[in-house]
Amino acid sequence: MLKKEMFQIVFEMRKITNSLSILSFLVLLLAVVSCKNEKKQKEEEKAKVSAIYGSVIAIGKVIPEDGWVQISSPVSAEIKEIRVKEGDEVEQGQVLMILKENSEELDVAQSQAQLESLKAAHQTNLSDLAKQDIILQELKSKYETSKALFAKNAETKEKVENDLSNLKQQEELISGLRSQIKANKASEKEQSILISKNKQSLQDYQITAIKKGVIAELNVQLGQTINGTEELGKIVDKDNIIIEAEVDELFADSVKIGQTVDINFVGKPTVIGKGKIVYVSPTLMNKSILFETANEAEDRRVRRIRIEPKKNPSLLINSKVECKVKL
Repeated sequence: MLKKEMFQIVFEMRKITNSLSILSFLVLLLAVVSCKNEKKQKEEEKAKVSAIYGSVIAIGKVIPEDGWVQISSPVSAEIKEIRVKEGDEVEQGQVLMILKENSEELDVAQSQAQLESLKAAHQTNLSDLAKQDIILQELKSKYETSKALFAKNAETKEKVENDLSNLKQQEELISGLRSQIKANKASEKEQSILISKNKQSLQDYQITAIKKGVIAELNVQLGQTINGTEELGKIVDKDNIIIEAEVDELFADSVKIGQTVDINFVGKPTVIGKGKIVYVSPTLMNKSILFETANEAEDRRVRRIRIEPKKNPSLLINSKVECKVKL
């Protein structure tokens, strides 16, 4: 009798367990269906709102149109002088920093001294050539006179031969001078090239702005040793800006190049600027870090757009903005 009662109890417990499992499954299923319906409902409401107001909201960020220009050094050296600070406006080619050179400055001075020496020797050779040309003309005249007198039996053969010998020696001397002058010119050219090369090496110790803009994120100090791969700061063109924004995939096919846009700061209704769409991405992609929550970034895909704003001092670089695209 006891055994039968125990069997009945176990049987009843199994029925209860199975019932609870089925109930749990049904609750979970209802939750999933409810979430999907809620999500679908939100999307439908979103579409209705867009249709009613005739616009699509895109979240964007203000960035330089040509991107950030990196400040870096072509050589590894110690910073000797810093001529700018953050916020300074600079022109293209302006010297930003001076580095401590090793022997480059001495190389330039030495090369320049050698060039001056070659030029001086060249001038001396030119002067000698002019003098020797005068002597050559005198020897030619003397030889011609002796030869004419010899033809009239008024001069000896030895005298004519001696005058001819002197003439040929002078011609050889002048030929040597001309060769020396030519060699000097070649040496001067080589030295000038060497000077240019040394000066170029010296210029590597000057860090210049490769573009007009404003200095930002300057992170160097006097005496700091830097290398060619290190970022020393950035230059940004604050006058030429663009807005990179993202449109939810639900409205991806609604945005087109040329559409006008109202711009306001996120969470604030006041319109601070206007612009137009100048680029629309041909593909969808994952949401960027413009969306702070990771779950939201992975939830849906977006279509990237670029908006060209009208000139507005309120739009600061890196500002996060809300862009209302008018359909």
